[in-house]
Amino acid sequence: MAYSPSKRIRQDDAGSWIASPGSQLSLSPPPLLNGTANSSNNGLSPASCSSYDTYSPRGPCKEEMSPSSGVNGYYVDSFGDAKKKKGPAPRQQEELCLVCGDRASGYHYNALTCEGCKGFFRRSITKNAVYQCKYGNNCDIDMYMRRKCQECRLKKCLSVGMRPECVVPEYQCAIKRESKKAQKDKDRPNSTTRDAGPLTPGSAGGGRESGSGSDEEKKPIIVAMTGVKPLSASQEDLINKLVYYQQEFESPSEEDMKKTTPFPLGDSEEDNQRRFQHITEITILTVQLIVEFSKRVPGFDTLLREDQITLLKACSSEVMMLRGARKYDVKTDSIVFANNQPYTRDYYRSASVGDSADALFRFCRKMCQLRVDNAEYALLTAIVIFSERPCLVDPHKVERIQEYYIETLRMYSENHRPPGKNYFARLLSTLTELRTLGNMNAEMCFSLKVQNKKLPPFLAEIWDIQQ
Repeated sequence: MAYSPSKRIRQDDAGSWIASPGSQLSLSPPPLLNGTANSSNNGLSPASCSSYDTYSPRGPCKEEMSPSSGVNGYYVDSFGDAKKKKGPAPRQQEELCLVCGDRASGYHYNALTCEGCKGFFRRSITKNAVYQCKYGNNCDIDMYMRRKCQECRLKKCLSVGMRPECVVPEYQCAIKRESKKAQKDKDRPNSTTRDAGPLTPGSAGGGRESGSGSDEEKKPIIVAMTGVKPLSASQEDLINKLVYYQQEFESPSEEDMKKTTPFPLGDSEEDNQRRFQHITEITILTVQLIVEFSKRVPGFDTLLREDQITLLKACSSEVMMLRGARKYDVKTDSIVFANNQPYTRDYYRSASVGDSADALFRFCRKMCQLRVDNAEYALLTAIVIFSERPCLVDPHKVERIQEYYIETLRMYSENHRPPGKNYFARLLSTLTELRTLGNMNAEMCFSLKVQNKKLPPFLAEIWDIQQ
């Protein structure tokens, strides 16, 4: 089946031609040597159709989405002083939730939303909920559809800027509640004498409750209560970028999926060959997306071009397994791709690529049981990309970058997971399984020669398979 979607390219500031993030993928890409961050004529150009993008460098900042300076009858002059307007206050236009269009109640988790979407987002993040769209992964979320499709609603929450890291884990909420209750009980006997005393800075503002200060003021309190150091601003920004690009380059477009060879259900030799062709075409699209994601991971563009190519070749199969785990549906024991087609292990066997399917599905179930969230998947992917590989020109630089990602994952898990579960160690143990799965994939590719099956040139090159 002919597959040659059109491409759109642009020239970056440095003058090299790179693929536009919104353009289409090609099943006939140029050689990998032309697909790295510093290359020219890059033909790898993914299009996103997935979810959970918490960081958008092209999206509006909070100030751009905030109301005008005149609110509730007041206005701010050029010196920043609030002055009361004379006469009745003009009626303000009602602010709407950026997610569903309902009446907004304020900024929640970094975005202007209603109470319903605020609660939905909080529950989804604290429970690490995984939803499945039944309507094509492209629902237009409004006050009606928000109840019908949870996956697209969560996607919309994240696309408008709601940030998972702003949601305080439940165990930390319990600690704060107990702390506030203890403080209130402690202060109650002294309430009458305190009211008669002099006004202190802490009591200014009409008896403002303790704990309502700035984030910087709260950090020492949180550390004292939990013993956990919060993520730094640079680490939070790093995680936001990773999660955004993970979702931006996670799934091929619906248009590209339609152009792949259909997956036949017959038992003939021709059907078997067409199933193999379908799987390899899906794999090409996935690897192209992995390359595009890797090029945008902070730190990757600082490496030597030779090391970029080495890392891309070595990590692609392991990252592909991580992506499979993200798409795993425990109810059907299958991996669901962008076309909503569930791929069971029997499907893989019927396409003559089932040798590693059992190990892959065991890994997917383990990741599901760990309830790995999107930020952890993104950090694990970055750690895999910057793993030690043979033939690196500057292995020490690669190691330093990886160490920073490992430390960020450690701090993230300590801030978002209950203590005493060894969660960080369990996450790192998955890297060993990924390396094993990558080796099994290489062995399976070599075994295809015996079956007289050939990989497409792109996959043969990136996985160093001599055909």
